[in-house]
Amino acid sequence: MAAVAPNTAEISSERMGIIRSDDLPGEGTKLPPEDHHEVQFFQEGLDTGARILGDGRVDIHIDQHKPHLTKLLNHVQRPDIHSGPDRGTQQAASAEQPPLKDEPFPLHLNLVIQVIGSRGDIQPFVALGRELKAHGHRVRLATHLAFRQFVLDSGLEFFNIGGDPAELMAFMVKNPSLLPGFKAIRSGDIQRRRREMKEIFNGCWKSCFEKGDGTYLHQIKEDPWSTTLDYRQRPFVADAIIANPPSLAHIHCAQRLGIPLHIIFT
Repeated sequence: MAAVAPNTAEISSERMGIIRSDDLPGEGTKLPPEDHHEVQFFQEGLDTGARILGDGRVDIHIDQHKPHLTKLLNHVQRPDIHSGPDRGTQQAASAEQPPLKDEPFPLHLNLVIQVIGSRGDIQPFVALGRELKAHGHRVRLATHLAFRQFVLDSGLEFFNIGGDPAELMAFMVKNPSLLPGFKAIRSGDIQRRRREMKEIFNGCWKSCFEKGDGTYLHQIKEDPWSTTLDYRQRPFVADAIIANPPSLAHIHCAQRLGIPLHIIFT
């Protein structure tokens, strides 16, 4: 960013909306209309600055030749593969190559998979969870208590969100349309269904951050003689959510925690 002469600094600041680092706008500051101006911030002596564009993007300028800034950028930037005319071709080729099977993935996440439904709905997510675990991620599958042993036998962590899959499937068979009939309302099925869904929603929310497996029996070890730490004793906070659409609470959990959500329909 070009230096501004002392006698023109105030004029440029008023005309372009330039704000110095020691005079940043507060919460009540109104920015200029996006049709006419751009608001700029700059740090004197470092040749760094940022512009807030009219469409909401931020254009950041950093002088990478400054020694102290270069050391900082080296921690967040990947090193160049090669320098030369073939650099772009080599980078494209490396991007197309999948990671090796035995190569450890650089980022390990806590992933919670929220699924409600029958065993056929659970099975594809078990396969997905096993593949994610093979890449070094910690995978917690949150589903009905009836599938606890099936999930554990697959090598994944289990979390109980409540609900009875048999009653769930029976309700869907009796009420295939979007709105239930008067017979279901008169028989009390709607009230029972609402109580069950409340339990499932609470279970999905707790599966994102609560220690244990949702049964509140995590104080009892699976193997009393084992010296290894039981997965139910380890704290868990989800970095991302994977869910099937009928679990319904997924989008609200992701929005409240500010984490990514990936919805898969099987």
